[in-house]
This record gives sequence, structure tokens and C-alpha cells, in this order.
Amino acid sequence: MPTPPAARYPMMDFSTIRVEFSEPLDEKTVQVGTSFEFVEVDGGGGETPVPGSIVVRKQHISFDPQQAELTAGMTYRLRLTGAITDLNGEALNPVTYELVPVDSNSCGCVITQRFNTTNAFGEAGFPTTSRLTGRPLNAIDLYSPLIGSNDINLRDTTLEARLADPSAFGGLIPFVIRKGAYLDITGLDLALGGEVPANLQTGDITASFVTDVTGYMDRNPYRPYSTAPDADKSPVFVYLIFDLALTSSDANGNAVLNQTVPHVQATGTARVSDGKLYIESVRTLQMDLLGLDQAPAHLVLGINSDLVAQPLTDTTAPTITASYPATGSEDFAVADEISLIFSEPMDNAGVLPQDEIILSNVTDGGQVPFQITWDGSTVLLKPDTALAYGKQYQVTIGSLVDLAGNSLVLDAGDATGGTGNITFTTENPAATTVGPLVSSLFNGAACPLTAGDANFAGRCVGGDSGDERYLPFTMPTDGRIEVAFNQSMNPATLVLGSACGSGAVRVEELDGGGTCVGVVDGSLIADTRSFKFTPTIGWTEGTQYRVTLVPGTNTSCGAGEICSANGVPLNPDPLNGGEAADAGGSNIVATFTAVAAGNDVFLPLKLEPYADINGNGYLDGSETARTENSAGVSIVDLLDDGLNNGIITQAQFLDGPGGAVIPEASIYLGGALPVTVGEPEPITIDGATWGMTLAGTSQIPVQVHPGILYGTSITMESSATVLGIPIPISDVETGISVLRVRESGGEPVTGYIVAEDGVEQPQFIAQLDLYMDAPDMQIQVNIPLLGGLIAVNHNIHSLPLTAIVKGPITFLEDGRILIEQTNLADIELVINVTSIAGNGAIKMLIPSGAMNLRLIGNPLKGRK
Repeated sequence: MPTPPAARYPMMDFSTIRVEFSEPLDEKTVQVGTSFEFVEVDGGGGETPVPGSIVVRKQHISFDPQQAELTAGMTYRLRLTGAITDLNGEALNPVTYELVPVDSNSCGCVITQRFNTTNAFGEAGFPTTSRLTGRPLNAIDLYSPLIGSNDINLRDTTLEARLADPSAFGGLIPFVIRKGAYLDITGLDLALGGEVPANLQTGDITASFVTDVTGYMDRNPYRPYSTAPDADKSPVFVYLIFDLALTSSDANGNAVLNQTVPHVQATGTARVSDGKLYIESVRTLQMDLLGLDQAPAHLVLGINSDLVAQPLTDTTAPTITASYPATGSEDFAVADEISLIFSEPMDNAGVLPQDEIILSNVTDGGQVPFQITWDGSTVLLKPDTALAYGKQYQVTIGSLVDLAGNSLVLDAGDATGGTGNITFTTENPAATTVGPLVSSLFNGAACPLTAGDANFAGRCVGGDSGDERYLPFTMPTDGRIEVAFNQSMNPATLVLGSACGSGAVRVEELDGGGTCVGVVDGSLIADTRSFKFTPTIGWTEGTQYRVTLVPGTNTSCGAGEICSANGVPLNPDPLNGGEAADAGGSNIVATFTAVAAGNDVFLPLKLEPYADINGNGYLDGSETARTENSAGVSIVDLLDDGLNNGIITQAQFLDGPGGAVIPEASIYLGGALPVTVGEPEPITIDGATWGMTLAGTSQIPVQVHPGILYGTSITMESSATVLGIPIPISDVETGISVLRVRESGGEPVTGYIVAEDGVEQPQFIAQLDLYMDAPDMQIQVNIPLLGGLIAVNHNIHSLPLTAIVKGPITFLEDGRILIEQTNLADIELVINVTSIAGNGAIKMLIPSGAMNLRLIGNPLKGRK
């Protein structure tokens, strides 16, 4: 049986067990009692499980036994099984360690020491300068390009430590601060880029120790061992290791901020002055921000012994403040994970799936197997398999407690409405034989490309030969590939290639001549309608890479081909049409060059909610119209449109083939528009273009990547006069509409985040240049004088459109970022038709305010 790596410090009977791995884990595979076991071994070899709480974050595991102290001298076994996997599903080599804790109380005495923050925020003398760093003591410097530089400070706090027998370890003094202790920190008033107010405040922040803090005071390792401790020349060395949960008092701010920072290892010094023991420790914490970015937080903690100070007792009952999905939600994606957000961290000791948290299938009855993970004040439920389509589910929350043992309180204002239940319904796409389409591929185009050269990546196959070509694609060295589809996918078909030219999803490194020299090692994580690929090491600056999506060559789903949940192969070529026969085809290939990582932040945005659940290009009877993502289209009266209408004498919309006449038709939109948020810059744009008065002095550029929006079919009828004879043109369906982002003039599409005078929310403004295609729209007219049916051609093919859009940026109760957009000016669509019978024209209009886009970021935690 292997022994643990040699330790610098002894394992105490109060120690938290911490394990670190070589790469991030699939957190749901780490479950106490099955894949992770910590047991006490008796003299006969029998094993007794040790109850406790667990923290699993990325490549870190911490296990805090529920009992205050383990039995000194007793053998314990830590068993990690092959059921623990990494993000790619690769199993851990099973391993078992034997551990024997050391007695911390050999003197038979209990030594406690209270520490108070030294000159905390709000106290006289704040801030004191740190002896270690020269920076302010009890202050945190937080920087991210996304929110700029921020200073937050520790408030007056008292911590209580229990010291081991000082005489038992040759000068080493181990100590413990118990789980549930916390630090009070001032809040953040977030500004995007540090310049544009986000209208999001955290309120006061609480940093809770979610496991016992293990600490050691020791001789200074940077001085000869024989050197006597000296406050200036050889201060006592202090080492702390702990797991920290960050939460905040504002519910929306907490949804965005709450997180667990595991295995924090802080080092510092201790000195005695005026009869007090002063400890300073420093550490840079890596914090997640808004689910989009990471920020280094430089903490300089200063505490001093204080015999009078009393630790505060947490007597506030926790509440559930938000959930994803929210109760009453419809069309929940079946492979998404469920998140419950509480007002503070909850104690997970002994909490098992279907114990105090139950997931039930209300429609069919019965409980749904799932695994639990915990992060900050968020509890994630990860069903063992995807949920079923078109079913009602319910999460029932029982008797949970916080770290101080306060029981969860339900009330009418919480996320459950006081019932303790979250009820939602999953999406129910109608079966379709239409193949799925790619809506976005970062960083590349969502279509096969042609006409590429050294200066341009190319244009979409099937587009007009005069289409603007996409600029060459680049990827920051710390970036990841993200692909979004317009249908639910079969995740089992999203298989990474293991060699050049193999696999349904190929991520390959290229040489200077464009030849594959090897596959890129990394993890592919798929959800209902998208996947992301993260390289294990990162991209190499200056190296070229290639992403290939393989659809297969026909309409049957075969091995090594990307397929939908309906078993239909990917349709790689949206401009070839979106009908059943269009599935399969040539590969989608995106080539990019890795560039140095900068301060830009990638933000995958998807249109939600969307009406076309099954992605077939039509609003089926089982689907619900979603005006949040739609474009209302009207026909300008032929007498007023200013066009030469030619043979066209009348045109109008119908509510469907053979249906009633309607004044306006709605195209319901879905898809993805990934963006990259840049750094603030001085204002150069004119707010008048968007009908607004700008506030502040900064704008934040936002590059809109070449995604594709897909719209549902609309129906129209018209009349024409040919050789003096009126000819009806009935039941013309556009089929699926394809709206491609157009990089006009060889420049990327760039929007801006700005502050608007008199408006609280930051605004996103953009000029969206698009191409519109209706590849399945066919017009045939029966003209007996010309021999019967004749074909009528139309120009909804690479038809340029421009949408001037504007709208607020807000944050949802579950923490997701929301960008709402509305067109500020009319969008004209002049439809020209040509035939041997003559030519004609119809002017359509998307009036100002009739096009709405609701772009939502991914959930901050769990899979989307």
C-alpha cells in the first residue's frame, strides 16, 4: 500500500484531509462513501466510515471529518477509486493511503487563542502597512479587465484558534481554526472594465472557512535552523491552508460572486510586540468573476492575539435566493445541470442525493438519480443521465443547515415561493428528420469556407461570389473552442479524434504547410446544444491549429459523424438549405493561429428563449411563439413603396399555408452570437446614432464573432399580372431564414458597452451587418399561356441587411448575464423576383422596435 508523499508538517488529529490531482476532475464523480472513502481501521482490520463534509473544486479535494478530532495513533485509510474521472471521462488509477494522525493534546490541556484583525477597515489607524509586502494590511486588491481595479477591505473580525501542545513538536506549534469561522469584507460596486457602471452591487462579502483551517507556526525556514526567533531578523514562519467560500449579502451580487476557493495556502510571519502575538500572512486568490473571467485577489491578512475579543456567532438562518431553472420554467434543456443558490454556504456533511434534496419526475413518478456538488453557496444537481423530454420535474429541498448549524428557512419571497419545491418542465422538441446546423464556432465560421487566401479566411460555401470574406481567425493562448448548434445533439457522437484525420471532432496542430502533425490533448465537454474544448496545456503562440466537424456524407448517422438527438447527421452547409435531404455533406473546417493572451474576455451568448425547439425552421404546433427573440415583418403597400413593382399587383402575409391574411408576420429567431469584450477606451462613437446621450468618458469595444441566427418560415401570397391576365401566387413559404454576421469592409463587427445619461443599466449598442438567405424558398407559378408551371427566382440570397441595435445589460437572479437588443431603425428588405413572365418587386419592412434579441450567457456553474 503506497504511503502519502513526505510531509513537511505532521498530520494532526484535527487536520482536514486534502488531495490534489494533476488535472481537473469531473466533480460529480467524487462522492463520499463510494468513489471517495475515508475510514477508520480497527485492530482486526475492520473499517468504519468517517462522516464528514467534502469540497471538490477542479483538481482539489478537501475532506473535513465531522468529529472534532480523529483518534490519535489510530490508522485511517483514504481510498480513491477508479470511479473518479477527469473531464474526459478517463478514470483515476485507484489508490489507497494509510494515515496515522498525531495527538494534538498530549499535555491533556486545551489551549485556545483568540485573534482579532489588526487595524481593520473602519478602525483608527486603518490601513496599517504590511511588514511583508508594503501594501495595506487587511486589504484585498482585486483586478480583472472585466471589472478593472477594485480595493475591498476586511472589517473587524475575531477568530478563535486551538493550539496543539507547544512542547510536543520541537518548537513547531500546529493549530486549527474551526469550520464556520469567517471574515467580513466590504463589498464591490461593479463597473464593467472598471469604467462603465454595471448596476450590480455585491453588498458586504463574507469569506467563510468551509473546512477546518490547519496552521503551523515554525522556525523560519529561510534562516539557519540554529537561528533564534527574532521579530526583525528571523520572525517565526506561519503556514495556513484552508478552503474559502465567498458569498455576499445582495442576492443578485451573490449569484454572480459566490464560489469556493480551495486549498488556499497562505504564508507569513509571526512576531511578539507589547505582549501581543502579531501574524501577517499573504496569498493571491484566483477568483472567478461573472462566470467569464478570473481575477487575482491579493490578500494581506493581519491578526493579533486579543484576550478580550469575542468571536461573533452566526445566528442568521440561510434562505434559498435563486435557482436555475427558476420554478415554473418551461423548455429546460435536458442535459443542463440544476443549481440552487443559497444566501450562504450550506453544510454538506452527510447530505446525500435523494436525502435532504430530492429530484423527482412528476409526470411519470419516481425519483431521478443524480450527484451533488457544492460551490460557494451554490448546490449543483447533476442527473446521472439526461432528463427526459417533455416531462415535469421537481426539486424538493429538506432540512439543510449552514456551517453554523442554522436551519434553512422557507418564506414566500424565496426562490421556492416558500414551498421548498422548484418545479420545471423540460423542452419537448417534435421529432424531425432535418439535420442540425452549427450556429457558432469560436474561433471560426459556422459553415464550410471557400475562397480563402493569406489575407482572408474565406466566405461561406453557397454564398454569393461577392460576399465579404471573413478575416483570418486567431485564438488567445488561454482560449477554448466553443461550438453551438440549433438542435439537441447526441453527445455520444461528439467524439474527439485520437489521431490526425480521425474522430467526429478533430482538433489538430498544423505545420507551416498546413499538414497535421498531431492532435491537441484536451477535454471536450458537451451539453444539450453545444460543446467546448479546452486544451490541457494551452495553445502555442504562433502555431496554427485546425478544428474539423465531421457530418458524414449522407443523411444516415454513421460512426465518426456528428448527429442530433434524433439520429440525423449534422447539416454543415446552411446555405444549401435546411430540409431533411440536406443533412450530411462536406466537413466544417476552421483554421486559426494562436496569439498571445491579452485582457479581452470571451463571452458565449445564445438567444433564449427560442421558439423553434426542434430546429427544423418552422413553428410547429407543439412549439410556443417567443417574441423575446423575433422579428416582426410587414409588407409596405405597393402604392407607397416607391418601387417599380413590375408584374406584382398585390402581396400579403398568411398565418400559414391556406390560412388567414395577417398584417404582420413574425420570424422567430434562435442561434448564438459569441462576443469578445475588450478593454475600456476613450469615447469615439456618436451616441446620436443610437438616439442616446452618452455618460462618462469610456466605451468598451465588443467584437461580435461570425455567428448565425436561424429564423422560422413565414408564409405569403401575392398576385401578378402577366400578359394582362391576373395570376395568383399562393402559399409561398420562405423556409428557414439564415442570418449570417457580415464583416463589412474587411472589419470585424464591433459593438460597444457604454453608459447612457439617466439610465442605470449599461447599454450594449451595435451596428449588426448581416446577410439574409432563404435557401428553401421556392416560387412556382402556373401560367398556361407560357406552358404551365414556371420557376420564379428571388434575391433572398446573400441579401445585405443592417440592424442598428441597442439595449440594457443586466444580471439575472441566477447570475447569468443578459443582453437585450432592439432595432432602432427600420430594416428594409426589398424582394426582387425574376421569371420568363417578367420581373417584380415587393418591399418588406422590419419596423423600428420590431426586432428583439435576448442574448444570455451560460450558467455560472455547472454545464449548460
